Amino acid sequence: MRRTATCSLLICVATCFLQASGSAQETLSQEKIDFFEAKIRPVLVKECYGCHSTQTGNAKGGLRLDTQELTAIGGNSGPAIVPGDLDESLLYSAILHQDFQMPPKRKLSQNVINDFRSWIEMGAPDPRVTAPSVLKTQITEDDIAQAKTEFWAYKKPTLPAIPAVENRQWSRSDLDPFVLAKLEASSMAPAVDAEPHQILRRLCFDLIGLPPSIAQIEYFQKYYDTDPDKAIAHVVDQLLEKPQFGERWGRHWLDVVRYAESNGREINMTFPHAWRYRDYVIDSFNEDKPYDRFLQEQIAGDLLPVDSDSQWAENLVATGFLAIGPKSLAEQNRTQFTADLIDEQIDTTTRAILGMSVACARCHDHKFDPIPQTDYYALAGIFYNTTVFFGTPASKYGNIGGVQNRNSSNLLRLPIDDPNDFDRRIPTDELADLNRELDETLQQLIEYRRNRRQNDGNAANAIQNFIRMQTRAETLSTIIGGVDAQGNPISYCMGVQESDDPRDVRVLVRGEVAQPAQMVPRGFPSVLCEDDAPKISPRSSGRLELARWISSGDNPLTARVMVNRIWQHLIGQGIVRSTENFGATGQAPTHPELLDALAIKFVDSGWSIKSMVREIATSRVYRMSTEFDQTSFEKDPDNELLWRATPRRLDAEAIRDAILFASGNLQLDRPRASEVAKAGYMRVRDGNLFNPVQFMTSSEMGMNMMSDGPMNRQRMLRSRPELQQMLFRQALANRRSGGDRLDMTDATFRSVYLPIVRGEEPRVLEVFDFAEPSMIVGQRETSSTPNQSLFMMNNPFVIQQSDALAERVLANGRNPDEQIQYLFRSLYGRDPDASEISTIRAFADDFPVAGLANTRATKKVSAICQSLIASAEFRYLD
Repeated sequence: MRRTATCSLLICVATCFLQASGSAQETLSQEKIDFFEAKIRPVLVKECYGCHSTQTGNAKGGLRLDTQELTAIGGNSGPAIVPGDLDESLLYSAILHQDFQMPPKRKLSQNVINDFRSWIEMGAPDPRVTAPSVLKTQITEDDIAQAKTEFWAYKKPTLPAIPAVENRQWSRSDLDPFVLAKLEASSMAPAVDAEPHQILRRLCFDLIGLPPSIAQIEYFQKYYDTDPDKAIAHVVDQLLEKPQFGERWGRHWLDVVRYAESNGREINMTFPHAWRYRDYVIDSFNEDKPYDRFLQEQIAGDLLPVDSDSQWAENLVATGFLAIGPKSLAEQNRTQFTADLIDEQIDTTTRAILGMSVACARCHDHKFDPIPQTDYYALAGIFYNTTVFFGTPASKYGNIGGVQNRNSSNLLRLPIDDPNDFDRRIPTDELADLNRELDETLQQLIEYRRNRRQNDGNAANAIQNFIRMQTRAETLSTIIGGVDAQGNPISYCMGVQESDDPRDVRVLVRGEVAQPAQMVPRGFPSVLCEDDAPKISPRSSGRLELARWISSGDNPLTARVMVNRIWQHLIGQGIVRSTENFGATGQAPTHPELLDALAIKFVDSGWSIKSMVREIATSRVYRMSTEFDQTSFEKDPDNELLWRATPRRLDAEAIRDAILFASGNLQLDRPRASEVAKAGYMRVRDGNLFNPVQFMTSSEMGMNMMSDGPMNRQRMLRSRPELQQMLFRQALANRRSGGDRLDMTDATFRSVYLPIVRGEEPRVLEVFDFAEPSMIVGQRETSSTPNQSLFMMNNPFVIQQSDALAERVLANGRNPDEQIQYLFRSLYGRDPDASEISTIRAFADDFPVAGLANTRATKKVSAICQSLIASAEFRYLD
């Protein structure tokens, strides 16, 4: 059932990146060797080595030409020689003085140019194969063995005995004594329990990211007065079954795995199918999918056995974990691009799941942890044999890259039909026109390259025409690739697939792709492996073995890292505060026995995240108040021993969703796909998601133009200025609304479904410390800035929802006191006291407002609503 497709970014890499030059080099005939020695090497030595060789110490533009491997790798602009391909061989265009000028100031003779042309066309035979160096690690096997026995994180968790405590009545679960014992050992006492409304508000926000309803508040208070333990357990069980649980906890995972719907960096191309991975994560948390299975699907879902096409599709979508990271699409050296892509995958996988910074060993042995550089490249070999699909649909010509996007990629076709409502069907006659225009455009590009080799025509005009044609070909290919032969939309996803010919890779000296050393077999970090570590078959990339090893209960880190994340989201700080670093430079666990107990319980529960959430949320530790105690503070100013609950500010999504919930405008139904999916494939500029070319093929005007045939379109525009003006006005309007299209101030669905475009995050999220989507974020920063206050005062979203809340307040109270009570319960989950009622009534009496009586009342209440929404109590959990 495996789907395969061409991934153009790997072209040229197979003979360049980390492979054995000697073994990869075919046996050359004497005739080819003689040709190279007589015609090519002397020219390289005389004309090129002075600026581009290891011997002279010069490598202008990162290019060295003194070995076959270095010539194939090329420099900053890409491979110098691509066997059999004159157009992609930058050295050839340079000696023609086209893209570059080599040698500078003068041109080689035509006979020499012809020799290079013949050499490249015959496959660029090159006997200059050098034996790679051997890089020796400074981390010995004894160092690794010592770390396994001495450092806590590399030892398997062991089940500790529950500690004895003096106050045996305090605990409500097996985890409570671990906290209480440390407090008693320091002559400290835990804080009293929080008020019932505080506990309920804490539970609702922590588990589903929403405040409690007024009915919930009243019911919980009555139930809590009778039996607090049962009341809390009842609420926890109810909240865990709500679909909003997955939306809340799925967002935590999306922070860690750097989820976004665009590439970011210098070429910020959209990822219109990233939303499928987002929904997969949310559904997995709602289903309480075992965490070990959850990890296996994301790392190697395409390799797991399945029973149906729907399960196969889900597994493919899960592998988007390895595809959604930021990439240097403008990188001209494809070998470097591949190395950087693999590094990003290694960094995300090891830090998110293992809490290890394995990527620090890319250029040298890890400076602090027992991770030799060879271990990094053993892991790199696994990901090197994995093809990544993240770009645009391929037409019959494959993926056609743009002028700036030098690393295009295909997408994975889903085995099920799951199109979006907004995916446009293309009529067959229009599809035929598009195919015809693509054929013509590609033919023009062929003619351009032919003329370029002959050095004909005006260079400046030729380059402009080339850019125009290349961009048009890229867009047409993407549109055509998105539909089947009948013009029906095809369902795609981002993800990965296994390569057909797995091979090991070489260590790179200082991480430089131009300095390969010895080959290393594919494998896992040695410090985490026992003697019976799984072996990787020569016919496998090792990715499935990695997925099973990393999700094993015998892995010393996987369960610890995840329960630490769950604890952090519920308690406010991790047992290990450096959530992505369990190594020597990370912070040691404050309660190591508790961490091990939770990890073992997690595995024994069948890796159930909901069970672990329930365990912590029903504990006595969880319900402690934030009450300050000077004596305890002096002993433990950082609250490491957990003598009280840590006051926490709501995150950005919870603040926005709570405002919508209070105003009565929150829509709990999941929206289909994403605004980015509606926009399609394009480059993001200044928050703009408008694509003029797509507009021409989708609007009524574009349809009319398309039906007249591709060759007549430009003539039509020239002959009808009003069409040009209409296009310009439409483009300008879309550009002006681009920011709001991404901010979506009028959207009322949950914040987890807002479009996350790298560098263009919605303002309501960005201002309240939203996770940077290009980074692995286990714990968000929490700030209090003037921008947040200004947002609450002036942002249209806050003003609109304050007006809506005012209407609800007026409709749900017969008099001002009842209205104020309704407002406080809606926003704070509690009743106001007498002084607060008095202050608000005085504010309303003094608030100057003009207009009719009803209008004045609404404006006054709206101002009060906005003031309370802007308060610290609304934004914080006590």
